[in-house]
Parts: sequence; C-alpha cells; structure tokens
Amino acid sequence: MTEVGAALAEGAVRITLLRTSCLLIEHAGRTAITDPWFRRTMRGLPVFRRPAIAVRDLPRIDYVFASHLHRDHFHRAAIRAMANPEMEIVGTVGTAAHCRALQLRAVHDLAPWEQVEVGPFTVYATPCEHTGPAPAEVNFIIDLGELRLFFGGDCRWSSAFADIARRFPGIDVAMLPIGGTRIFGRRTTMNPADAARAAEVLKPRFVIPIHEGGEWLPVPPASWHPGRFAHFPGALERSSSTAQARVLEPGASAIFMPSPR
Repeated sequence: MTEVGAALAEGAVRITLLRTSCLLIEHAGRTAITDPWFRRTMRGLPVFRRPAIAVRDLPRIDYVFASHLHRDHFHRAAIRAMANPEMEIVGTVGTAAHCRALQLRAVHDLAPWEQVEVGPFTVYATPCEHTGPAPAEVNFIIDLGELRLFFGGDCRWSSAFADIARRFPGIDVAMLPIGGTRIFGRRTTMNPADAARAAEVLKPRFVIPIHEGGEWLPVPPASWHPGRFAHFPGALERSSSTAQARVLEPGASAIFMPSPR
C-alpha cells in the first residue's frame, strides 16, 4: 500500500515510485509527477509492469516535471486525463509546443541552467546526455525549502554530473536511472555501476534507483535493458559514495526530512 495523500511533517517530502521514471513527489500540500507514463505497450511490445496507481486513481496533480518527450516518459493522453485548471508543466525546450492541444494553464520550457518557481518547488533544468530524437532531455534539480532533489530521468553517464555538483551542492536525494539500456550496442541509460559513479560525484544523502530494466521485452541486438534494482545497492557499496540506497518497489514510498544543520 502506498501512503500517497497522508499528512507529512513540515519540511518533509514523500516520493512514491509508480514505474520507470514516473514518481509522485509530495511536499507542502502539493503533488508533482515526474515523466508520466501509463501505457500498456512500448513500441508495440507488451509492458510487463503496470503503473502502481492508475491515472483515474491519482491524487490531484499540481505539477508535471518532464525530462523529455520520449513515449515512455511523456504520455499526453494521461496528462490530459490528470489535468486540472491549475496544473502546470515544467519540461525541456519544445514541451510547450508538444502540449499546445492540451490547453493547460502553463507549460514552462527550460533550457539547461534555467529555472522556474511553481508553488513550493523551485525547478532548475540541468544538461544531460541521453539519445534522440530531439528535443534533448534535461534533468532537474528540485529545491523544496531545505531539501534538494536531483531527478535523472533517463540519462546516461556524462561529464554533466560534475557541472551539476559544482552548481548545486548539498543534494539530499538523487533519483538515478539504472536500466543500462543499450541500443545497437550504444549505452543510452546508466546502468547500476554508472549510477553509483554519478552518486560519487553528486554526493547525495540518499539514492533512489529508477528506470529499471525488464519492464518490456528486449529485442537483441536492437535493444537490451539489463539493469535491475537488486543490482544497485551492491554497486553503490563498492563505490566511494557515502549515500544510502533506498530501493522502492512500484507503489512504495519513502519520506525524507531536511538534514540537520
């Protein structure tokens, strides 16, 4: 059972994994959803893992944080279903044009290092590397008062992490993809070892692995997704990172408080 909607202590954040990179982030009476995806197929292949909460059962969604517009990270029909008159979207450049037909209150396109405030969330876009087609993915730093989150979407390892760490020290929770996707042999998503390496650089207090492999059929050699949640804690322990792994099964939540100063 998920704790979605239950009362939170002042300053706390609750993060609930739905599947892939789709998470609910609750803070200060508001709820955001990252990279919403609720489809049952992926490029014609069956998806084995269903979302932990169906669209019709979601709480009121105040904000959508969309790292990019790939079909497993941006589901327009689901966004239309969850929309309300006050909902806002924060996404990469090109998101507003992609959402024009949805007639939403506001869609904020962010290029790397740009920022926007939506309710209690201050969102900064960061550069990252993933794969085509355009527009390019961004990742996000999300500031919640005394808590700082990093959301890694579907990125692969790159030098961008060093730039992010210099600009945004004091990350409390990093949500890092670990599926290790290879497309025709080319890595497009971090694997568990890559995510541990990113944790070494970002220096978060906690890491939540996201975007697990195995949610849909691989088609070797065209695609392969070997990374699993179970592989990540060991990879993190073998690294120099002092972060704690918080592995969430779909539907599970974790609550984080600001670090004592």
